[in-house]
Amino acid sequence: MRTRARACSSAALVAAFTALGAGPVWAEPVVEDRPPVSQQIAAAPAAPDSEARPSGSDPRADDEAEEATPDTADTDDLDGDIPVAPFDGARSVEYFAVAPESLPREAVEAVRGIEGVEDALHVDAARLEVEGEETSLLGVNPSLFRNHAPEPSAESDDIWQGVAEGAIALSKDAGTERGLDVGTDVAVAGGEGEVSMEVWTHATSGISGIDALVSRERAAELGMPEGNALVISAPDADLAQLNEDLEQALEGQDASLQLVTDAPEPMTEGEAVPPTVVEEVIANAETQLGVPYVWGGTTPNEGFDCSGLLQWAFAEAGVSIPRVTHDQWNAGTRVDYADMERGDLIFWRSDPTAPEYISHVAIYLGEDQMLEAPRTGLDVQVTPVRTENLAGVVRVHA
Repeated sequence: MRTRARACSSAALVAAFTALGAGPVWAEPVVEDRPPVSQQIAAAPAAPDSEARPSGSDPRADDEAEEATPDTADTDDLDGDIPVAPFDGARSVEYFAVAPESLPREAVEAVRGIEGVEDALHVDAARLEVEGEETSLLGVNPSLFRNHAPEPSAESDDIWQGVAEGAIALSKDAGTERGLDVGTDVAVAGGEGEVSMEVWTHATSGISGIDALVSRERAAELGMPEGNALVISAPDADLAQLNEDLEQALEGQDASLQLVTDAPEPMTEGEAVPPTVVEEVIANAETQLGVPYVWGGTTPNEGFDCSGLLQWAFAEAGVSIPRVTHDQWNAGTRVDYADMERGDLIFWRSDPTAPEYISHVAIYLGEDQMLEAPRTGLDVQVTPVRTENLAGVVRVHA
C-alpha cells in the first residue's frame, strides 16, 4: 500500500478530546456542550405511518441503497501481512467514555466488572488535522473494533485489512462532503508530525462526532494518547444505572460519557422551548437562507452544516443545544409525526454505511415545510418535508 510514509516535523495541534466537555489537555474539546446523560435519555419515536405523511426524496441519500457495504480503495494494494480476525458478530455500543490521558488498568477493569457490561474496548482518541481541517479520530484494533461497527462495514474483511495496513477510514459525511475521495492520499497531522495516508473507505463509525478511524499503530505514530477511551457494550443494562456505575468506576480520571444508543426512557428534565422563543429561532435560521452548506460549518453568512445551523439559531435566541446531530436527537422529547409543531426538529437516518445512525436534521416551519442546510453543493433552503429514512421528531427542551 502507499500508506507507510514516516512522520515528519510539524507544528500541528493534537488534542485528547472529551465527549461531554471535560477539560482538554492540548486544545478545545472536539465535541462541545453535550447535555448531561440524564438529558440524553429520550423516548423512542412512535412507528411512522408512511401513508399519513407527505412523501419526498432525500437529497442526502443520493439514491443509494438503504444499507450498502462501503466501497474500498484498490484491494490489490493489500499486502495481507497483518492478520485481521474475521467478523465475530455484532456488538452494541451503549456508551463511549473518553479521558484526556491514558486510562489506568484498574479503571478499565472496574468498568469491565460493572454488572451488564459485556465488553469495554480500549481505543485511542484525539482531534487531529486531516487535510488541514480538525477531525476526530479513533485509533482502533481492527480485529476487535469491527464487531462494534455498523454491520455494513463490520462484515467487510477488506475495510479492516486496509485500516490494519495503515490506511484511514473516513465517515461518509467527512469523505463525501469534503471531497476526500476513496483511493486518494490525505495528510494527517498530529503531535508527532504529518503522515500521508490513503483514504481506504467512507464508512461511518456509529459513534457520534467520530469522523475517522486508523489503526492503533498509526495513532501512536501520530502522537495520539494511548488508551484514553473505551467503547462500552452493555445491551441489557439499565442506562441510567450504568451511567452511575461508569462515573464511579472512572472517578478521578476526568472522564466524560457519551450515550451512543437510542434509549427507551423519557427525558424528565427541562421544559419545551416556548413559542415566542421558537419564533426567534426560526427567524434566526431564516437569515441564513442562501448561505452555502459547509461540512463542520458554524459561521453565520459563510457556511453551516445541518446541526451547526440549528445550534447557532437556538443560541442566538438564548437556548443551548448540542453541536452534533446525534446529541440534538436527544435534546428534547420525541413526538409523533402527526403532532409535529413549528420549531420541532426533524431527524433522518440516511447514511447507508450506518443505517441506525442519526445523520441529518432540519427545523419544521409548519404546513409541511422545513428549513435545512442539506449538503455540499446546496445552500440553506426551505423545502417540503421528506419522509424517506425519517428517524423521528424532537421538541427541544431548554
